[in-house]
Amino acid sequence: MKGRHILVLAGLMLAAITLLGGCDTPRGVAYPVTPTYYYVTPSTTYLRDCPGYECGLVTEVYSGDRVVVLDRNDFGWARVQLDRTGSIGWLPGDLLSFSPVPATFYIAYSTVYLRDCADYNCRSVELLHRGDRVEKLDQDYRGWWRVMSYKTRTSGWVPASAVSMRPGPPYFYVNVSSLALRAGPSTGNRILTTLGLNNQVEMIGSGVGGWVQVREVRTGAIGWVAARYLESFPVTYPKAVPQKKRAPAKKGAPDEEEAPKPSPKAM
Repeated sequence: MKGRHILVLAGLMLAAITLLGGCDTPRGVAYPVTPTYYYVTPSTTYLRDCPGYECGLVTEVYSGDRVVVLDRNDFGWARVQLDRTGSIGWLPGDLLSFSPVPATFYIAYSTVYLRDCADYNCRSVELLHRGDRVEKLDQDYRGWWRVMSYKTRTSGWVPASAVSMRPGPPYFYVNVSSLALRAGPSTGNRILTTLGLNNQVEMIGSGVGGWVQVREVRTGAIGWVAARYLESFPVTYPKAVPQKKRAPAKKGAPDEEEAPKPSPKAM
């Protein structure tokens, strides 16, 4: 009986070694910490479903968002819970600040409308320009901030991505291997050029449906991209692009040899 227990224990150890050896990307050992409030520092970043830039996105977070740190790992990532929505995910620990982010921000887009509610279809009450100072009053769960313009003391709503902690243009980095820069804010518009991983772009404006207008810093090309393919900082690994589902083959159609497919391009 004792020998049988030894064999079972050896089998479990071998299975554990096999599982550990099969991991392609090291995640580090997560260890619990005393739950503590921290604040997100970059203008825009993401919670991910595991501790790595190649992991899936859980939700978008913004400067000043309060989070509770639940765990940390050996690679500097923290598992947090977003205070305003309850979403849980991972982000790099160096993007968190122990002190609250100051309430004074600057408009980062070339121009953006201050609106009377948190939606692009809402009535505009003032046109703000890059460098205008605003005070953050509130935020909603969809990524809009209620702010007050220092210039006119008018209050209204702007996209959180339109403000920055420092005056000047907001720079972002492409987080996929290949990203189409388009003439307009939809996949139906023609492709002007293709951006590569970590190409730096300046945010110029935003449109409906999660599209933003950018200028590539290296070439000066201006066009539209989907905001989810941009990060506030260079990334180590490209984000995976969802594959489009193939339409089912028609019945009775002759079998054809498939041509090799190029690597997927983001929108």
